[in-house]
Amino acid sequence: MFPILVLVMASIASALVLPRQAHPLELSKPGTQDLVKRNMTVGTQQLNLNIDPDIINPVCGGIYPANINVQSAPDPFYLTTACDKVLGYIGGAKGSKNVDVVFACQAQPTTGTGDRDIKMILNTQANFVLDGSGGGTQNIPANMELTSESDNFFLSTSVNIGVKVSSSSGKITFQYIFC
Repeated sequence: MFPILVLVMASIASALVLPRQAHPLELSKPGTQDLVKRNMTVGTQQLNLNIDPDIINPVCGGIYPANINVQSAPDPFYLTTACDKVLGYIGGAKGSKNVDVVFACQAQPTTGTGDRDIKMILNTQANFVLDGSGGGTQNIPANMELTSESDNFFLSTSVNIGVKVSSSSGKITFQYIFC
């Protein structure tokens, strides 16, 4: 009986022994960095939303009915979590939503509530400075809140508003939202 007990104990002991790898995993070897590099690119690309119609010379507290549509969207892997949720709510890469765009400058009231269920509240500084001498699109940092009572949806994130300035006509045109 003693030899059988020794044999059973030896088999249990060998089952618990874990073999060691001949070569441990090294993150500095070629091939393993690809995964690390890919994970570093998460949140590095932006979602470009178009405001239609463009909003010309908006006033702080103003409410503007508009259609927000996706101008371009990268693979959702490269978006931040908040921007990916915005993309999903709008309807994906070809999506759009009718919204009330509310320009809520800091410490200034709005002019009402708007007529649409979906609100896109863009909170900027009341005295942002734009360069009137150059062309092209300039960015204004803002906080965007996207909310819908009927869909029970609320999201808040930092964005840039793409603005075109025409010094000759005195127009400031809000065209894009970069998330």
